[in-house]
Amino acid sequence: MKKPLRTIFVNVVSLSFVAYFFPGFSFDSNFFILFFAAFVFTVINSYIKPIIKLFFLPVNLLTLGMFRWIVGVICLFLLTVIVPEFNIRSFYFEGFSYEGFIIPAFHFSIILSLILSSFFISLASSFIYWLLKK
Repeated sequence: MKKPLRTIFVNVVSLSFVAYFFPGFSFDSNFFILFFAAFVFTVINSYIKPIIKLFFLPVNLLTLGMFRWIVGVICLFLLTVIVPEFNIRSFYFEGFSYEGFIIPAFHFSIILSLILSSFFISLASSFIYWLLKK
């Protein structure tokens, strides 16, 4: 009972963190919706993600695991389908310039927003799990 509650807590924190800092990822600012989405994301990661990994096993074997990130993107897409209050949308990055270092303006499509959101969620949850171990 302790592990699922910890996983739900980590998902709540990581989803809220990504929704706060990433402009392409948003949800209605209701804590119940956030908790429900974290619960659904935990269920998806526990029961559906192994099935998706099994389907992508030949691709991962051929590419030596380079396309493992696709499984996370599919799980995040399933979350947005099941919980419609979570939105992943396209957005426009206006660029960045600092003392000769320039990042040009770029339009992020929905697919690229899904990929970046999945990356940031996995990064945030890994960091939170690392903090909870100490």
